Amino acid sequence: MLMAVAHKQESDMFSKFAIHPDADFDVGLRNIYNVNHDTISGKKEIYRKDTNDGLAVVSSTYKPRSYKKAIDHFNNLILNSNIDTSDVEIRDTVDNNGAVYLRNWRFNRIKGVKMFDDPKERSVFEFQFRSSHNQRFAEDLIAWSRYLWCDNGCANNDWSLHVRIKHNTSKSIEMDYQAIDDAVRNFLQGEEEKKQWLEKSINLWTVKQLFQQTLAFTPKDSETKSWYSDIQMDTLSKLYKKYSDRYGENIFAVFQTATDWSTHVQTKGKIYNVQERRGSRIQDMITNEIWLDHTNYK
Repeated sequence: MLMAVAHKQESDMFSKFAIHPDADFDVGLRNIYNVNHDTISGKKEIYRKDTNDGLAVVSSTYKPRSYKKAIDHFNNLILNSNIDTSDVEIRDTVDNNGAVYLRNWRFNRIKGVKMFDDPKERSVFEFQFRSSHNQRFAEDLIAWSRYLWCDNGCANNDWSLHVRIKHNTSKSIEMDYQAIDDAVRNFLQGEEEKKQWLEKSINLWTVKQLFQQTLAFTPKDSETKSWYSDIQMDTLSKLYKKYSDRYGENIFAVFQTATDWSTHVQTKGKIYNVQERRGSRIQDMITNEIWLDHTNYK
């Protein structure tokens, strides 16, 4: 069962940043056996020590680490950096009996440049940590922006922090306070660039070409099939009309279309799986020749 819990402002800073109880447990490894009760070589089961529930079968080289250890580390970095924590929202998401965990810190005082008079026409700074005990995620810490008007979120490889440690190493993510401060500075710089995107016009035919080559791209498995998804193109076309009507036919509207598509996912599966795949498509888009030509980044 997927459960998301939002923590609001509390007087006690420590309790506000504390991990949600449903994600606060230790894990271990134990042997698994075949039908003849022989130990299966090279495989282990990772299990919750509090309930004894098995979570996944993993390689014997897997190094289990509790979520709390990582969260305590990042909380310490955040609280001892120069980042403004006077208005922070924290959201924990726990899935599959604790096999998947995500933590979002949203810093409402760290704002990007205001695009228009509406106070929601701007982004705020976020960190997301994600990890798992079923090999779905490595330990990841990602910095990104969240646009308030539409709640679209996105990380940009050019100015975002992204640190990853796989579970087959005994290392944990190691960072210092400066990395937190650098991430904020890079976010603010990236937001200044976004303001310029409003002045970068692009025609509808070119937008469709960009989407076909990146967001809606699909491997061509026969000569009779196109190399992009008609379903995704229909979705993207409707979203682009929404944003181009609001912002004009420009690169900013294209970017908002892409981040809406990757953030607000309709799926019968796990939302975070689709969000991750679509987020990587956005990175494809902003490194595409069409995008670079229209943003003058070449």
